[in-house]
Amino acid sequence: MKTLYFIVCAVATLFTAAAQNELTNGGFETWTSGVPNGWNGSKTSLAASGISEYTSTAYEGSSALALFNASTNHKRFTNLAITATNEEYTLRYYAKGQGDIRTAFHDGTYSPYSAYTTFTGTEAWTLIESVFTPAAGPLEIIFSVRNGAGNGILIDKVVLVKTASLSADDFNQSEGFALYPNPTSTGFVNIKSATQGPISVSLYDVLGKQVIATTVNNNRLNISSLASGVYVMQLNQNGALTTKKLVIK
Repeated sequence: MKTLYFIVCAVATLFTAAAQNELTNGGFETWTSGVPNGWNGSKTSLAASGISEYTSTAYEGSSALALFNASTNHKRFTNLAITATNEEYTLRYYAKGQGDIRTAFHDGTYSPYSAYTTFTGTEAWTLIESVFTPAAGPLEIIFSVRNGAGNGILIDKVVLVKTASLSADDFNQSEGFALYPNPTSTGFVNIKSATQGPISVSLYDVLGKQVIATTVNNNRLNISSLASGVYVMQLNQNGALTTKKLVIK
């Protein structure tokens, strides 16, 4: 786990250095009247009492964002709208705490939500990534939370970048995973991990349809049944989550 932690930190630094963060105050270090600067957008539905600065153990810097919603019905928290282009973006953030969290975006309409990630209060800071393509125009990133307890869901180091600005290394060798060959025309792809154990794999086409959901035990994923194109791969090993682009020729 020490090796994986080192790789996560090193690549996270490369990620932010290689591409410009489209979001203001993604580390939640500056606040005004109980609200993080650059946040609490028009699509926020979470009450002000559920938004607070958390200073005990931030992932980075001195502050993190705490979102508390004890209800089983979700509430939203968003950034102040930025101007997006019609191209692929990669969202990355760290979370922990107690409750459920998922993400979506609003670009004139609400996008489908990701699956919830559940935290029980025992987990360390966990990296969560997603990839999406909004329409050109105003864009708000949505953090959706429910079932909160304790301090609720804690969020830190939120980074939104245009995927095209990332290097191949950002995609293929981040968070202790290596994906190769990529692009591939061999009918399989190897998934190499810095740690031992099975890897849960979910693969989605460009329309968001899940085309593979499996667990890989031998580091090789059979993709011979899939058509050529671009896919999004979500990997989960021992609670380490990451999202990658896979190109099949």
